[in-house]
Amino acid sequence: MQIALSRRTPSAHARRMASVIFRIVLALACVVLPLLLLVPLVGRVTADPAWQPLVAAVKLALILGVYAFYVNRIEKRPAYELTPQRAAREWCGGIVLGVGLFGLVIALLSTFGAFRITGSGPWLPVAGMLPGLLIGALFEEIMFRAIIFRILEESIGSWLALGISAAIFGLMHFMNPGAGVTGTLAVGIEAGILLGAAYMLTRRLWLCTAIHFAWNFTQGAIFSTAVSGHGHAGLFQSTLTGPAWLTGGKFGPEASVAAVVLCLAAGSAMLVICARSGTIVQPFWRHMPQA
Repeated sequence: MQIALSRRTPSAHARRMASVIFRIVLALACVVLPLLLLVPLVGRVTADPAWQPLVAAVKLALILGVYAFYVNRIEKRPAYELTPQRAAREWCGGIVLGVGLFGLVIALLSTFGAFRITGSGPWLPVAGMLPGLLIGALFEEIMFRAIIFRILEESIGSWLALGISAAIFGLMHFMNPGAGVTGTLAVGIEAGILLGAAYMLTRRLWLCTAIHFAWNFTQGAIFSTAVSGHGHAGLFQSTLTGPAWLTGGKFGPEASVAAVVLCLAAGSAMLVICARSGTIVQPFWRHMPQA
């Protein structure tokens, strides 16, 4: 009888993982769902271009405020990932890295004759793309890094959390135009690992958000290439020609082999730094006493 009961009792591992899944679902429900309702609502206040910078600032403050409120009231801790210390330095570093990485992708595509600038456009619409891309980057980084990766990492460790969160990040792009399996894998490998590693390196949202924003801005607003399958008219009009493995096809250059290799290299370098500094979190079963 005792044996039968013990078999029906959930293991410590199963209980721990159930708790992790519950925490992630709760966080997404408390943070993501309200923001999906409130952020568009703020945008409907006015369509006057003169007010758009203020509207964008309110949206950004709302995203940060809702997340901080959840962390303070539900998790009952300070939102360390939003601490202003080193924020300026990490923002600047992320901007340089994001612009630099995509610039290298364009340089490689140009070298192989796959990318060509055909003209230029006005700069004012380009500036108008800044708020939307910044809001999108911050929202996604809170969702995938500050919630999914962070909560997973606390229990199953850095490596598994990085792999799972990267896979989820890639799958979230599966339905984007031109994505398919190739685009999904590319985003998961390059962006999921790179941005996860940036969060691991700092334990703050500034570096990963800045990289994310700068990459998308350079990709769409500067070089007018598709951002995850969505076309943009940027500062330089351009054309991409060649096989999909080289250009990324309809999904855009982030599905190209050049983007995957360069971003994976940058992410791997960050992970090496994390490993050498001893900031890798071990899974909970490593700390459990042996039976």
